[in-house]
Amino acid sequence: MISTLPPDCAFCRGNGLLKGELVGESEHAFLLRGQFGHGTYLIIPDQHIEDPAQLPDAWWTEVKRLLSKVSDLPPSYNIALNVGAPAGQTIKHLHFWIIPRYPDRPSSGKGLASFVRDVDSE
Repeated sequence: MISTLPPDCAFCRGNGLLKGELVGESEHAFLLRGQFGHGTYLIIPDQHIEDPAQLPDAWWTEVKRLLSKVSDLPPSYNIALNVGAPAGQTIKHLHFWIIPRYPDRPSSGKGLASFVRDVDSE
């Protein structure tokens, strides 16, 4: 956990850089509508946390509370966490993606592991 608020962190609410629609809040996290496609959301810890091991013990309770605030959550979705630049993390503040999945899309039936396998085997 970082003891001071990083002035350039896009997900720290106290520095004025957060963009997007705030959809819900819980005691230690908030839900933001994602900017990368219809129905995507981000669950973000209130504290600036960079390492998943630093998440509070009650973290999944927070996730459960915030998922209940997603009014358009389809029956199938992914919850994704990217840790480190090679994994696709571009903002060092942990954030969990909620990504809707639909049966009529080319990505249907494919999880992250199959996408990585397909790209890395090329």
